[in-house]
Amino acid sequence: MQNNNPLNTILFPVAPPYDMVYKNEVTEDPVGPHSHNAAELYYTLTDLPDVLLNDTVLEVKAGTLIIIPTFCTHQLYHEAGKAYERYILSINTGWIDAVFCEGASDFAYLSDSPSPLLLTMDGKKGEKLKIRFEKLLKIKDITSIAGIYTFLEALSFIHGSVKQQNPEKKQKLPVTPSQQRVNDIISYLQEHISENIGIPDIASHFFLNPDYLARLFKSHMHISIGHYFTLQKINAAEELLRTGSTVSEVQEILGYSSYAYFFKTFQKITGMSPSRYRSQYQKK
Repeated sequence: MQNNNPLNTILFPVAPPYDMVYKNEVTEDPVGPHSHNAAELYYTLTDLPDVLLNDTVLEVKAGTLIIIPTFCTHQLYHEAGKAYERYILSINTGWIDAVFCEGASDFAYLSDSPSPLLLTMDGKKGEKLKIRFEKLLKIKDITSIAGIYTFLEALSFIHGSVKQQNPEKKQKLPVTPSQQRVNDIISYLQEHISENIGIPDIASHFFLNPDYLARLFKSHMHISIGHYFTLQKINAAEELLRTGSTVSEVQEILGYSSYAYFFKTFQKITGMSPSRYRSQYQKK
C-alpha cells in the first residue's frame, strides 16, 4: 500500500548545501568589506592583523576558524602581494533550515548570531578539521550521498567545537588600543546611520584632529571613512529590505534625500536594484 502521508517524507532542497575551496596564493586585488547570503567558515592558516567582523576590527592568529553568519559585513585580508592560506566552507543556511527543521535553531550562530565566532583550532583539533575539509574538497558531486554525508560529518565536528566554546558566552576579542579607537568610530557611525555626517563631525566628537582620524581609520580599515560609512548605510538598507521595509521607507530612514542617489548607490554596491533585492531576500 502506498504511503501518501507527507509527514513521513523528508524533502531535501535542490540547492547545494555547501561550497568548499582551499586557497594559498598571492592576493593582488583584496576584497573590500562585503557580506554573503550564506554562512562563511574561514579557517585561516595565515596571521591576519586587521580583520573586520561586523563592527569590530581585531587581530586573528593562524589556526583560527572564523564563523561568519549570513549578511555579516566582513573583510578578512587586505594586503596586496601577500600570500594568504585558508580553507573556506560556505554553507547554504536555507538548506540547514529545510533539512533540520525545528532542530535548525541549534545552528543559529550560522544565520541569526549578532556577531561572528572565533574558534582556536590548533594542534590535534586543527588537524582533524583539515582532514574533514580535505575530504570535502575531493567530493565531485556535493549533492550526492557521499557529498551530503561528508558535509554532515564536517558540520558535526564544527558544531561540537562551537558547543565546547559555548557561543552564548561573550568572547574576549584580541583588539589593540588603536583598533579599539577605530571600533569606537565604527560604533559612532552606526549610531548616526540615518544622518549625513562627515570627518569634521566625527573628529569633533572624539576630540581628534580630522587628518589624524582619517589616517588612523584607513590604517586599520584600508578604506576611507566616507567609503565605509556608505557601505554601512547600504548594509543597513539590506537588513531593512529583508525585514519588510519598502524602498521609499528605507531611503527616508537612512537619510537619502534623493531616491535616484539611493538607487544608484545601492545598485553599485550590491549589483541589483533595491526593489529586486527586497523581493529576492525578504524574510517570509
